[in-house]
Amino acid sequence: MADTNKENVVRDYDIDEYVPMNARYYGIKEMASVWICANANPTSWYMGTIVGALGLGGAFLAAIISNPLVYLILALVGIMGFRVASSTMGLARVPFGIVGSKLPSLINALQFVGWCGVNTYIAAVPLASLISSFTGADPHSKPMIALSVIIILAITSVIAIFGGAKLIGIAQNIAVICLIVLSVWITVQVFRTFSFSDIAAWKLEANPANSGWALPFGSAMDSFAAFGFAWVMAVADYTRYTKSKTAATAAPMAGAAFGMLWFCMIGAVSAIAVAVLNGGLFDPTSADLGYICSSLGMGQIANVLIVLSTIAVNMINVYSGGFSTANVSSKLSPKVSMTIIAVGSVLLALTPLVLGSFLDTFQIFLGYLGAVFPPCIAILVADYFFIRKKKYDISQFSNKNGPYWYKNGINPVAIGCFLLGVAAYFVGQQIPFVMASIGAVFFCFIITGAAYLIAAKALMKETR
Repeated sequence: MADTNKENVVRDYDIDEYVPMNARYYGIKEMASVWICANANPTSWYMGTIVGALGLGGAFLAAIISNPLVYLILALVGIMGFRVASSTMGLARVPFGIVGSKLPSLINALQFVGWCGVNTYIAAVPLASLISSFTGADPHSKPMIALSVIIILAITSVIAIFGGAKLIGIAQNIAVICLIVLSVWITVQVFRTFSFSDIAAWKLEANPANSGWALPFGSAMDSFAAFGFAWVMAVADYTRYTKSKTAATAAPMAGAAFGMLWFCMIGAVSAIAVAVLNGGLFDPTSADLGYICSSLGMGQIANVLIVLSTIAVNMINVYSGGFSTANVSSKLSPKVSMTIIAVGSVLLALTPLVLGSFLDTFQIFLGYLGAVFPPCIAILVADYFFIRKKKYDISQFSNKNGPYWYKNGINPVAIGCFLLGVAAYFVGQQIPFVMASIGAVFFCFIITGAAYLIAAKALMKETR
């Protein structure tokens, strides 16, 4: 007899466990809040400062084209999570094979370590300023930044590990309130200080010293798309707990797109405002969130809001990264995996203290995301909607004698198409037309999806 006591069924389910409807707790409001918060964070701001090189109009155009496209794909994977009731990496067991899915799981775990590290480093500067206001220590010293990194990730990991998806959802609602206050405050302060007409009229090429920051339109598309595809790899981890199709599709799509457009444009405006202030000289490294808040005289309250929003979004990274790592090895429980993600994030967040350049680290990381995630998602979407016609059997996700075992647990067609997609990303970067239009990320997504459809259908005909 099924357990109808909701307190007994509301829990974190394993990859191969179906989540019953009476155990689902995410509604439209909660999912929208989760995904607004996922993108309305200091990292989105920082990316906005980079694409600010296109000017206000160019940055907005790249964002308004790229974001809806990538988050439409997020909605497609969201409905997969709702219907099959497994995590994204659980879904990957079907096209890649039970063993083969360890490949996307591993690269997915690495991206969550990366996001955690990037977010934490950005927020460590404001936290160091907060601590220094009480202790009198140098907020820019390496020991103070390192201490701030450890504090942020310690709080993040404890809540994610012991609170689970339900507590994360509650935290996102609180964080969204903080972010609304912060973003409105920043916007008001920016336009009190700078003229909108001056910001809108600014052009990178107007100052010859800006030549090193020139950015092709396709590269801006790549930045937004790489950022978005990273979240696509996590969406089913949450939509498997949603109570309706709308909560699994429209809510995360609208929330993520709005959050990204919102904060990246604030970042772009701020970077351009700083350029206007400096005689047209553009330098995104001098327009990070903490610096802007400080220069606008916003005080320590702004730093508190930055730190809180970072902790909230990092909960998603630690939680989803833990489930990705758990799929790599059955010996690792999700909680142990989350601990591994947190420790790895600490190490990565400390990397800029050694290398001396956060911008270089961030751009390398975005390149990694753009190369490996679009091929994974293209294969997943093509397999579910076109090859298997929306028919996945979660009861077979761990069956070594089942249909998802293929040969030794690996589907060579999926692995081959994945490698082709990665290669297509780097080829696309060398094609002027691609980089002047859609960018290499969407290019490799299209190539991978088409290749998988052709190869998988051909294989199905041979095996009939």
